[in-house]
Amino acid sequence: MNHPVLYLGPEGTHSHEAAMRRFGAKAKRVPCWSHHDVFARLVAPRQKPRPLAVVPVENSSEGPVTQTLDQLARHSGIEILDSFSLPVSQHLMARRGLRLEDIRQVLSHPQVLGQCRANLARLLPQAELIPESSTAAAAARAAEGGPVAAIASAAAARLNKLVILQKNIQDSAVNVTRFFTLSTARKKPPLPPNAKQLRSLIYLVVSNRPGALLHVLAPFDAFDINLTFIQSRPLPGRPWEYGFFIEAATDWRSEPAKAAWQVVRVLAESSRIIGVYPVK
Repeated sequence: MNHPVLYLGPEGTHSHEAAMRRFGAKAKRVPCWSHHDVFARLVAPRQKPRPLAVVPVENSSEGPVTQTLDQLARHSGIEILDSFSLPVSQHLMARRGLRLEDIRQVLSHPQVLGQCRANLARLLPQAELIPESSTAAAAARAAEGGPVAAIASAAAARLNKLVILQKNIQDSAVNVTRFFTLSTARKKPPLPPNAKQLRSLIYLVVSNRPGALLHVLAPFDAFDINLTFIQSRPLPGRPWEYGFFIEAATDWRSEPAKAAWQVVRVLAESSRIIGVYPVK
């Protein structure tokens, strides 16, 4: 594959691991420093070949990755190629010689701090939790010195020469993150003919009036379409108004889905399909 693959970096993040799992070790991987940076590079014009991106969208413990959803709402030319999941282990790490009682700050991505909230309160009640742009960035800062620990992957510990003080400190024994593979190429690869699970993600803006969301959701029930994910996000410049991401266990090319979509489009203020994709 000659398409560069963008991911939330630097090397050693869970997104880096997901990109390697999805495309293999030989793929050209491009680390980005924030969710905004991933999407800005993905949609930048005149890139040949067009890049792909691997982004986290949802965690089984902490819920939606809102930074990813907000970028998907802002960029209309992006399509989801597939969805896949990765079991995630979070490890507490620090420079050699630091003990748990020495640590005054714990750094990690906000999602990861949430995934480990209860165990951190038990293990490090004295520590301040500091959000970082990524788990790998947190590990790099912990390596610089001070009474600082990080929560990150085992790869990040190796890269930064940190000692793992506690393995698997996520609160849930089953901790899984779902990722999307994204593309802006005009010519999309065909869907696998034997795909067992197809899902579709749509983005709706609904008028701010009583019953508006209920009316928009009713066609899915009428045409027996199962919804697997609903998440609201604030609309920029419109306080207390929201756009809605809705994932359905369907292919919008099927006749029931087409019929439901036609009704939804009429009822919503604005609407678009972000992608029809297999779940791997």
